[in-house]
Amino acid sequence: MRRADGRLRLPFRIALWALLLGGSAATGAFVAAHTNPLPPQVDGGAVPSRTLSPHPSTVPKPKPGRWRGTMQSTSYHALYVGGTCETDWATTLAFTVAGDGSISGRARARLTSKDAPCPFAVAQIQIRSFALKVAGAIRGGNVHLQLTEVSHTPSAGAGDLGGFRRTVLSGEPVSILLVHLDEPGGTSATARVLLKAFGPDRDTFGSTNAIRLSCSRC
Repeated sequence: MRRADGRLRLPFRIALWALLLGGSAATGAFVAAHTNPLPPQVDGGAVPSRTLSPHPSTVPKPKPGRWRGTMQSTSYHALYVGGTCETDWATTLAFTVAGDGSISGRARARLTSKDAPCPFAVAQIQIRSFALKVAGAIRGGNVHLQLTEVSHTPSAGAGDLGGFRRTVLSGEPVSILLVHLDEPGGTSATARVLLKAFGPDRDTFGSTNAIRLSCSRC
């Protein structure tokens, strides 16, 4: 079995290696057969699970009805070359809210400032009143209003020397008046809305609008 130098002969060494390797394989197979390779959360049943239900909406639906309101506006037109023209306005609104929250109605804006709009002489005539269309919707506890011009008086050669027409009546997304309902699903709303716009000649237009709305038939 052993050579003169004390080392095992080659046939016996081969047999011993085979015996050792076979024993290791058998041990590994035994451990694998009695061990779960998956962690508890993957195996299923070890960790309880739950299904989350959608959170119900807490925003009340808008109430259909007829609304009325007022808006007091101060506006300005700051000329890039220097000087500022100002106009003040009082607007009355009447509109209907449909079942889906959409708004449609009419409004009239009247000039209330008495002084000349500009501190310098101008040839253009100042508009005295506007007939307006009201559109928008009640969404998420807010009244979204947009006013657009239908006609104005005087009708020929007149313009708004202040900033009311270029901010409130521009028809652009920035002209939308956001009025907060006094309470969710309520029948009244108030807000103070500041609007600003810029002209191509670097002039600046602005307006401050105090709005009060209430539902007369809800």
